[in-house]
Amino acid sequence: MQNSLAHPTRINNHWPLFFIIYFTLQILLRVSIGKGLGIDEAELMLTAQTLKWGYGAQPPLYSWLQHGLFALFGETIFALSLLKNSFLCLTYLALYRTLRGYYNRETAGIAAVSLLLLPQIGWESQRALSHSVLATTMASITLLIFSRLIIQRNLWLYLLFGIAVALGVLSKFNYVILPIALLISALSLRSTRGAILHPRIFLSVITTSVLLFMPIRWMINHQTYVLETVNKFNIQAETVKLLSALTGALSLLKASFLFSAIPLIFLIVLYFRYHKKNQTAAGESPFFQLLIRTIITAFLLILMIVLCSGTTNIKDRWLQPILFLAAPAMVLWVLPKLSELGRHRFIQTVGLVALLIFIAQPIHDLQPSRRSTPFPAIVSAIAARYPEAKTVFVKNKWIGGNFRYLNKNWVIIIPGKNSAALKGEVVFAWPNQQTNLPWVMTKYLKVQNKKITAIDPITAVKFAYSTKSESLFTMNFTAARLK
Repeated sequence: MQNSLAHPTRINNHWPLFFIIYFTLQILLRVSIGKGLGIDEAELMLTAQTLKWGYGAQPPLYSWLQHGLFALFGETIFALSLLKNSFLCLTYLALYRTLRGYYNRETAGIAAVSLLLLPQIGWESQRALSHSVLATTMASITLLIFSRLIIQRNLWLYLLFGIAVALGVLSKFNYVILPIALLISALSLRSTRGAILHPRIFLSVITTSVLLFMPIRWMINHQTYVLETVNKFNIQAETVKLLSALTGALSLLKASFLFSAIPLIFLIVLYFRYHKKNQTAAGESPFFQLLIRTIITAFLLILMIVLCSGTTNIKDRWLQPILFLAAPAMVLWVLPKLSELGRHRFIQTVGLVALLIFIAQPIHDLQPSRRSTPFPAIVSAIAARYPEAKTVFVKNKWIGGNFRYLNKNWVIIIPGKNSAALKGEVVFAWPNQQTNLPWVMTKYLKVQNKKITAIDPITAVKFAYSTKSESLFTMNFTAARLK
């Protein structure tokens, strides 16, 4: 069904151009303020050095693509920001193109741009996230292909759907909820059921299976690495199954609300302030019904997983590849009920949010944060103390990635990775006021049967986060000989 809106705004014919310009400016901003790397950026600086079937708890696709951009543009913040913002831009473009198949330009554009109101997409995806960004992009592309498949049932669309699902799984594992929810929801609607029951759907299944064979084989053979961060879900024992189920369900509800609260509250305010006095009842399009059923089905699938697994800790960012559709769905329902002024107020507010995101990023990086940590001064201090250092053993990926970014001559080792290089003269580095070697580092040495035969006194250096900050960051380091 086409939603006809009078007096479209000037941007209506240029929504794709708006998205491209916005994320191009985001790349330029990140490069101009870039000094240090966040956790995900630092991890990519390490994992994207080589091409492997797997890198640990995260699927490999993002690292593969980042490896390619590093080869083209060097291991730089520009290469990191270019890839992330390309994914973000594709998310908006794919969603817009999907909606254009069912709505006019104004409705499709406003619904797509509403993603900026979701903090995890508008802000967190710029500030910190990586794999969730790609998973959301693949979810948006999957929806685009699926929206065409249920109408045309073209052989190539079934093939592309299978490819998209495989790439989505290789982006982040929680993505898999979306295609399952799409298939179940399409089966529940008479108008779309035939596309799923068509024999060509087996082409999608075969394509996905072939593309995932080697990565899944790697995961089966490296389960320890894949499950290394499972503790963050706070999975409880069988003895507290009922309590953990209740805790997990409440955590999911809280995370879902926090994820979608801003657009929900904003649209409620807009409706009561600018709703049309005389509204004509109109049935919703089959696509809108599919969208709503997909969101509900995805939520129920997540709830089932939470209840069955005993998970008690759900973060709103983990829901991003699924619940990102919540904001566009709410907009599609409310928008036809708003007056022309109400629609303009919506666009103006989203534009203000986009501007605030630009302003907030440099302000954020002036405050004590991971990206503003004085790693250049720290790396210089270590290099001055140990100019012949070749191997540096650090406590975590964040430190290791930043060291790699600033000194390409060092071989970086973190607990659990690159153990073959852990020999001879090694520099140890870790943060905080802890004066002894951290337990996680000494434990890894023990697991690898490495013994310290000689060690220097520990040096602690303290540097301010910025010229305007009084907060200091402490890094401890020393050199040792391993046997």
